[in-house]
Amino acid sequence: MTTPSVHDRLIASAITLLRRKGADGFGMAELLAHSGVARRSMYQHFPDGKAQLLAEATTSAGRYATARMLQLQAGRSAVDGFVAVIDSWKTILTDSDYEFGCPLVAAALATAEYPEAAERAAESFTALGGLVAAAFARDGASPDAAQGTGQMLIASLEGAIITSRARRTVEPLDALAGHVRRAF
Repeated sequence: MTTPSVHDRLIASAITLLRRKGADGFGMAELLAHSGVARRSMYQHFPDGKAQLLAEATTSAGRYATARMLQLQAGRSAVDGFVAVIDSWKTILTDSDYEFGCPLVAAALATAEYPEAAERAAESFTALGGLVAAAFARDGASPDAAQGTGQMLIASLEGAIITSRARRTVEPLDALAGHVRRAF
């Protein structure tokens, strides 16, 4: 097994800290301690500092979310694929004792401080909604209905993740899964 590069360690640490604390919830000292990277190395890889790092971390998190959604959708109906995504989030939340949220939401909420990261989060939400839409279109929904459903379900999922984390229960995710099964 190869050791992750300094760049990759910084990205992974930024994603972890985004999930736990949000974009403004951690500073460079904590990031460097978490990643085990020297300050000098940080600025060699990210000369524009935390803003550049968060933008790249958000892109990386979006790519992971896209790949994970495709994996969970494979061989399933649109409904079953989306419920599998919900179940995946239930596991993330319970396994982390509700410590890990969605890094895309954390980046999106930092619009004023880190606009590029927020923009990349928005792009990822659009892409994820497109994947859900494509699944519903494959199952026979009209393109317009599928597109609206995809965007609505991603927004609902993110809201359910936030609410589940705040309430320390997966009940909002269970409610969303039940609604998706009944409605579609």
